[in-house]
Amino acid sequence: MAKRTQNNDLFRSAADIEADTPISVGVTTVGPEGFLAFQPMSLLDWASNFPIKDMKRLKFSLPGGRSDAEAVLGFFGVDSPQHWQSALPAASLALRQTQVLNARSEAVTAWVREAEIVASQIPLVDYDEAKLRSSLTELRGLTREQFDIAIEKAQVICSHVGVALVIVPELPGTRLSGCTRWLSDTHVLVGLTTRYKKDDQLWFTFFHEIGHVLLHRERLSFVVDNAAEYISDDVVDSGMSFYEDEANQFAADTLIPPAALTNFLDLHGETLTNDEIHNFAESIGVGPGIVVGRLQRDKVLEWHQGNALKQTVDWGFAEEEY
Repeated sequence: MAKRTQNNDLFRSAADIEADTPISVGVTTVGPEGFLAFQPMSLLDWASNFPIKDMKRLKFSLPGGRSDAEAVLGFFGVDSPQHWQSALPAASLALRQTQVLNARSEAVTAWVREAEIVASQIPLVDYDEAKLRSSLTELRGLTREQFDIAIEKAQVICSHVGVALVIVPELPGTRLSGCTRWLSDTHVLVGLTTRYKKDDQLWFTFFHEIGHVLLHRERLSFVVDNAAEYISDDVVDSGMSFYEDEANQFAADTLIPPAALTNFLDLHGETLTNDEIHNFAESIGVGPGIVVGRLQRDKVLEWHQGNALKQTVDWGFAEEEY
């Protein structure tokens, strides 16, 4: 079954199932020893730790015409499991997890690798921080448009400032929302998953990652952000809490200026009808679902309130049948 492609196949099919045997990892900032402790094993045993069936189903960039084990080696561009381990990012990689979620390290690295492969297909100019900052108003304005059209426009805008924006499905066992990685001194990857199905969650995650790009380049050249039941999830690792809080605040304030939100709640906090929320969103130039999501996160609205104003994202991409 042929898949639909847009913008160098930046969109990928959605994976919604959970992993059968996750490994509990909490939050890990990886040092020189590597991503996780690696025990020598045979090629077949090593390859069996990767969700190969799901990678095929979701049309990851596995080389064809090889055994599964050889395909995984080719996918990562290595010649042995030991080479895979030594090639992993070390001191600059941080994995954000919540207390209630687990992740499989092999699945996480496969997802990141696919994001890198897709990003490598995108023509980029050199990174320009000033242009990225000046593009924020245009980017936030895209939240008013139909999501599939808006995300394509966002990809173009990002490519013109040196940012490769890619969307890759969530592999079972990863529970990811996105990542930020500096591929070089002049190019940066922002990867998002198709985990979330509402526009407010996706746009918040996007601006969260942009916050990492703009605020944390010198300290965090590679961040993998885990998803949670809600996008305001708690960060376990105290060393990452500061950066995550900053990125969350950046996303929140970029999407909805604090003074405007305060004035709106002073005027309408007792009523908060859908019409009032819609009109406020129009006045500040964002989609109404963005406002609903913020009010829910701030516990001004209950989670069941206002959802009619959100966009439901239907990715609509076929998966390979196995």
